[in-house]
Formats: sequence, C-alpha cells, structure tokens
Amino acid sequence: MTIPESVIIDRKNRRFSWSKAKLGAMWLAVLAVAVGTVLPVAATAAGNDRSEGVPAVVLPFPELRFDRPGAVPALERSLMEQAADYVTKNQLAQFSVPREPRKGDTPGKQAAEAMKLPAVLKYQYAFGSDSELTYNKNPDLDGRVRDDTIIFAPTLFGLLTYRPYAWLDTTLELTAERQIALQEEDRVVLPDGSVTLKEKKRLSLLVDQANVTFKKLGPFAITVGRRNYEDERLWLYDVALDGFHVNYKQGDFHAEASVSREGYFDGELLFRVPRGNIDNFMLYMEYRGIEDNKLAAYAIQRNNRWTPDRPLHLGARMYGKPADRFNYWIELAMTRGHDDERHDFKGEAFDVGAQYRFLDLPLQPSVTLGYAFGTGDRDPNDNKNNEFRQTGLQSNEGRFHGVTQFKTYGEMLDPELTNLRILTAGVGFRPAGNVFFDLVYHNYRLVEMAEGDLFSSSVTAQLNQDGMNRSKDVGNEIDIILGFRNLFGFRKFGFEVRSGWFFPGKAYRNPEGDPDAPTGFRGADNAFSMLAVIIL
Repeated sequence: MTIPESVIIDRKNRRFSWSKAKLGAMWLAVLAVAVGTVLPVAATAAGNDRSEGVPAVVLPFPELRFDRPGAVPALERSLMEQAADYVTKNQLAQFSVPREPRKGDTPGKQAAEAMKLPAVLKYQYAFGSDSELTYNKNPDLDGRVRDDTIIFAPTLFGLLTYRPYAWLDTTLELTAERQIALQEEDRVVLPDGSVTLKEKKRLSLLVDQANVTFKKLGPFAITVGRRNYEDERLWLYDVALDGFHVNYKQGDFHAEASVSREGYFDGELLFRVPRGNIDNFMLYMEYRGIEDNKLAAYAIQRNNRWTPDRPLHLGARMYGKPADRFNYWIELAMTRGHDDERHDFKGEAFDVGAQYRFLDLPLQPSVTLGYAFGTGDRDPNDNKNNEFRQTGLQSNEGRFHGVTQFKTYGEMLDPELTNLRILTAGVGFRPAGNVFFDLVYHNYRLVEMAEGDLFSSSVTAQLNQDGMNRSKDVGNEIDIILGFRNLFGFRKFGFEVRSGWFFPGKAYRNPEGDPDAPTGFRGADNAFSMLAVIIL
C-alpha cells in the first residue's frame, strides 16, 4: 500500500518548533507594544488607493475599500503608499517619537512643534482581523458524492515598519489563522479516481512579509527578503515571494526586476511546511506618460527545480480611465519555453474589457463587459504544447462596481485562462451609501476539444467522459457580490458575501453505474460556492 505524499508530509511536520514559536511570540509582543503605546504621536491620515495613477479596474469608492496591507504592485511604491493600502480596513498608525524639549521652548512652541508632521516617520503599524466562512457544494458536479465543505477561518494580522534612516525601511508582517472544519469528509474519491484525504487543521502563524529596503540610490531602490507582490489586475501575481528586488523610477518610466522563489524560507512559525521549488525571474516595465492611461510590458521566467517545466510568460497590457464614467483594460500575452514533458510552449491569450458608469442615475448603476481567450493544445501527441498558461502566481481577482474583490473568471469555476473562451457581463448598483451590489454572468467554451479536468479549476469533474456526446460547451455561471461598509456606525466594521452558481454545459456528463464500465451518462449537477467575510 502506497502512503499518499500529503500524509507523509503531515507526519513529518508534527514536530513543534519551540525556537520558531519563541520568535513569533517575540514579534507579537513587539506589535502589541506598538499598537498599545501611549507615546504622543504625529500621525497622518493616509489614502487607500492601491496604485499610483490609474487603476486597472476602476475603484470608485476608495474611502470604503478594506484591503490587506503591504501589497506591492508590479512596480515599487514608497512604504507610505504600501501601508496606505491597509487603511479603512484597519486604521493605519504612522508616527515618530517626539523630540525632547529644547531649552527656551515655551508651552506654546512645544504644542506647535507637536502639530508638525515629521519629514520621516520612524514607525508605522497596522492591525486587523477578518473571519471567513467558506461553503463549497458539489465541486465534482455529482450530487451522489459527499464532498461538500464548510470551513470557518478567523484571521488576525499585524504589520510593523521601522525606518531608522531616510534611506532604510524594514518591514515585518505576521498573520495568525485557525481553520475550523464545520463540515468536511475524511476521504473523497475524485472523478479521476484519485483520493483526497482530509487535511489536518491547525493554528498557523505565518510571516507574510519580512524585508529590508535600501533607498536613496538615485533612481533605484533595492529590497531584500519576503514581500507581497500584486500586479494591477492580479492577473500575473498575487503572492509573497522571497528574493532580491531592484526597482527603477525615472520620470514616467518605471521598472522592476527580481529573482525570487515562493517559499524559499519556511515562513510558518508553528510547524514545518515544504519549501518551494520554482525559481522566478521577473522583469516588469511601465510607461505612464499618456494621461490617465498606463502601458506596460513584462517577461516572467519560472524554472521548476524538480521537473523540466520552464515556461516563459511574455506580455503587454494597457489600461486606464480616460473619463470618470469609463475605464478599460487590454491584456495580450503568450507562453513560450517548455512544459514538464519538454514540449515547446506556443500559447497565446488576450483579455479585454470595459466598464461604463451612469453617475447621474439613481443607484449609480454600472455595466461591465469583458472577453478572454486562451489557446488550447489540439494535438497532445506532437512536440508542441499550444496551451496558454498563466504564471501560476495569479489570483484573477478584481472589482467591478463595488468595494469587494471577487474572482473575475467565476467564483465557483475559478479557472485559469487555458483552452477557454470566457464571456463576462456584469451590472452593479449602490443601493445605499455603504452597500454595494454586483451581478456577474460568465459563459465558458473550450477552444479545442479536450478531456479530463479543466486546468487549475475549482471544479474537479472530468470533461467529455461521454465519447458519444463530446462538446465544447463548458457551462455558465452567475455570481452575486455584496459589500457592506461602516456598519452600525463603526468605521472598521464591514461584511462581504461572494457567491457563485455554476451550471454545467454539455461537456460535463456523469457516468451511470460502474465508473470504469458505465451503462450510460446523465447531465452533471449544478455547483455552488459562497464566501462570507466579517471585517474588523
């Protein structure tokens, strides 16, 4: 009997690391002292826009957005701007220790001095929590199989930045999370015959960021350590990476180059996790000389140290907001290099869309329309792989009308843009000053006829099992997104609901009788997912 690798890893990781626990406790104590300090401070109110300039998808209500802090977009921003991403979800504290009174200072002079903002803020901190309840129903599209899950995950996080000199920034961010399975099967047989076992749920204390940034190097800044990466549309990356990062900023031209690996260091302080095995080499360049628009190009090479997989991701993008009522995005991308079978990648993709807002009408409605296309591989037996692949670091999340981020390719299906055509249409409203609503529709079709599971999708069902009724019709999905802010008069109190109903198309049919020798096939069952989040 072969023991699954997940079980082997779990047994290896049961040892408790007291040294890591002590380190985590120490940093939590530092955060607690920073949060609870009664020192007089010189504080500023920071904005909450995640980007410099024009957002890829318009964010019409920045004062009501609740974003996790410390996210670094494709291009380096100042630490003040990064920390500002926390604001509204968690009030950002930025302060410097006041100077000692000088001889001859009057009380009036001291009071006036205290009101001045320092040129360099020595300390910054942010803290907050969110509690997520995730419900997934019927991910294998077969109602006869018990595979529904309900997971509750309360989370606390804190960020501390220390700036001893104007040319040096140090940042630490910790996240504590405890997943609790309210409903989960111990053992589930997937449609492809593989078996998944229930994962052990335990307290996690993760170092999300730990880095040092050297500034004042002319147009350059250098960051060493772990930091969060987010591109404007989360279409390339939304992940924490360990490595070496160089940023260049000169006029309207910005660039960033980095060498990194996800999980190079074990950032989990309470138990051991496997180290990452993929090296990343990234170059991102952006031009901002066109008013209210951004033009960018990138190259991302990912080398798997354990397999021959060496994809090269190349692309160009343009996005902007030429008017208050209108914004757009254009993504053009290709995949080169070779896959884990040493087949040469020859994949292409595009993702285009626009949104128009009727600002003068009641409820301020908006309309969004998008179309995405990623090539597939028609002949898997030749020496070419024509599938387009995204980087594997992306989350494909964004906003349309409201303040809540959601999966822009579908909350339930949540596919990667591989061998797919995705038509998206959405409408949004603002029923009240602090309530936001999005209704989003997706239609999915295969580009090339295919079997097996949909690449990197949350749905585990197999495509085209019925050889007599093959189809490219993957199905449709309807998503409902709700966002509430400033509930009951509390500025930090928010609530979000993201839900998706997936209706399988003709490409999904379930076997009747013995799966290995089916007596017939029937239509697949619908699937549903919901994520509810309480934000404090």
